[in-house]
Amino acid sequence: MKRYLVTLFLCLPPLCLEAGMQSDAHPAVQPDRIQTARIGPEDSIAIQALGAEEISKTWRVNSSGDVNLPMIGRMSVSGMTVDQVETAISARLKRYVKTPQVSVYIAESRSRPVIVTGTVAQPGTFQLDGPATLYDMLVRAGGAKDPTGMVSVVREKSMGAIPLPQARPAGSGQFAMVDLDLKEVLDAHSRGANLLIQPYDRITVSPPSQPRMVYIAGEVSRPGAIELVSQDVVSLMKLLAVGGGLTRASSPSHTIVTHVNAAGVQTSMARINLKKIMQGKAKDLELMPGDIVYVPSSAFATLVQSSSASVLTAGLYILARY
Repeated sequence: MKRYLVTLFLCLPPLCLEAGMQSDAHPAVQPDRIQTARIGPEDSIAIQALGAEEISKTWRVNSSGDVNLPMIGRMSVSGMTVDQVETAISARLKRYVKTPQVSVYIAESRSRPVIVTGTVAQPGTFQLDGPATLYDMLVRAGGAKDPTGMVSVVREKSMGAIPLPQARPAGSGQFAMVDLDLKEVLDAHSRGANLLIQPYDRITVSPPSQPRMVYIAGEVSRPGAIELVSQDVVSLMKLLAVGGGLTRASSPSHTIVTHVNAAGVQTSMARINLKKIMQGKAKDLELMPGDIVYVPSSAFATLVQSSSASVLTAGLYILARY
């Protein structure tokens, strides 16, 4: 009977780190961890079989997850690790080889995409060819353009949970999502940096957001601002209370509320009677980020000073955060 000798070897792709991220800051992926990678449709697997030229080639897994090999026949390999494929091939080779030894590795991965978008040097779709962390994927995308931003990871429910305490459901429970400080993730030893990425994860790097501020100025005891951190709006009466109330020189019935957009351009202006609101004769207002409340000392001062409301935000003290 003709005998076939199949030898074992493993090929590992080199890890490349982009400039600006230290190669010694993150441990290299070990070969035994690569063996845990699972094969999927459209992947290419290489089988090394010394003395069995019919098998010793690179094979493309079809869209159904099957591969058709000489001597062995059709096998379903989708979802299997390379170790499991080696075991399955060895079992079928026993009719030809007394003690078969088989080696399989993933030559090309096309079934485990990860999308990296946002403010990175090289956004795009990357294939997982083995275990990879969030830090690894940012390296592959060329690093973040601004290290002071945020990074979010969105994961399909079918791929498991995101094992971080701040993770939350998204998309009516079909996804899990987590937002992380980019500075933490760029520390290769942090928990966020070592989050293991799964196929079909979407990673988005966002630039730092502008503080969401509501301002009060003019004839109040403590002119300043409220930063909206966890809330989207703040009431006018709360803003006035934080500002210490009105001064004796104030003319609250001629209060002006303006809105200044992110570009510093005034987009709206309205006159309100703050005195009636304080007396409960008019409804309180909900203020949004960019709103400026100006309490003048007289009706004449309102007309003069409200025209420069877009510059009132400069240098004001943050009174509270909500």
